[in-house]
Amino acid sequence: MARFRGAFFGVATGFLTVIFACGMAVAQGHTFPTSAEATSVSPGISNEVPAGKTVLIRLGQRLETGRARPGQRFKATLAEDLIAPNGRSIPRGSRVRGHISRASEGLHPRLLLSFDGVESQRGWEPLIASVTGVPGEHGVKDDEDGSIKAASHESKSDTMDEPRSPWSKITGVAGFFADHSVRLEKGTILEIRLDHALQLAR
Repeated sequence: MARFRGAFFGVATGFLTVIFACGMAVAQGHTFPTSAEATSVSPGISNEVPAGKTVLIRLGQRLETGRARPGQRFKATLAEDLIAPNGRSIPRGSRVRGHISRASEGLHPRLLLSFDGVESQRGWEPLIASVTGVPGEHGVKDDEDGSIKAASHESKSDTMDEPRSPWSKITGVAGFFADHSVRLEKGTILEIRLDHALQLAR
């Protein structure tokens, strides 16, 4: 009986030794993440385009302060993809809807545009955004409140020390009022900033 127990113990010990050796071999060929690496893995990437994100749009029609009216609707399209952190996107060319909130002329003409929605794969998404720039257009610029205003022009004669004709002031004022308005041609590129996060379909 004692001999049988000794034989059984020897076989069991050998079996455990083989299992331990195999486990060590597998462990040497495989690296396990540290606790810091494990905690750094995010459970999911957001499908939300965050507030503050800027994107370019292209106007689908001409807008001018002389003819624009508050409430008048306008159309545009995305000039570039609008991409969320998880890779979901609304592709370039998707339609954008908006309306004119304020249009004024005079000494300080302004055009304030508001946005209503952008078309995605699941339909129209609410779009709350402000204009932050008009790239490539030197006659207009954006203001702090998100409105678009006429850029001030200073003629060369205003910076020269040469004597000017008495008529120069009159003609200069007439020209100032004649051209002092905000005009955005069809196809004009606007840079807008999201004022509210935009959720994209998962």
